[in-house]
Amino acid sequence: MPTPTDGSAVLRVVVTTALGTLPLEGASVTVSTAADEAGTRELLYAVTTDAGGMTPPMTLSTPPRANSLSPDSGLPYAVYTVEVSHPGYTPVSALHVTMFSGVPAVLPVPLTPLPENQSAGQTDLTATGQPQVLYTPEPDFTPEE
Repeated sequence: MPTPTDGSAVLRVVVTTALGTLPLEGASVTVSTAADEAGTRELLYAVTTDAGGMTPPMTLSTPPRANSLSPDSGLPYAVYTVEVSHPGYTPVSALHVTMFSGVPAVLPVPLTPLPENQSAGQTDLTATGQPQVLYTPEPDFTPEE
């Protein structure tokens, strides 16, 4: 896997059948920016999984690590949307996937088989709302040693 640098992170997606039983080869995986106020997203990657259900490494832009050192520096992470589909399975959209600078990540995505005689399913959304707000300690907080 490529080594992430400050200002980037590497993401791989591993796609399996439900409960992670078997890897799914040939699953379509797209990675895009999170939707802006107008609902527009930018497609960054469109790849397929290999025999092990794994995508190739995808390098994504992130804010610098220094943003995590003080509350006024801005968000310390970037947010992306990952969509996964495979014929015969319910597609999945993972919203608000957070990536931190220099931290490689693997996103496991189990796909559920469609009921018999059904050719398409409604997309499963794996998250809704805004990314989790990170905890900021009170100004007079001092960790115990």
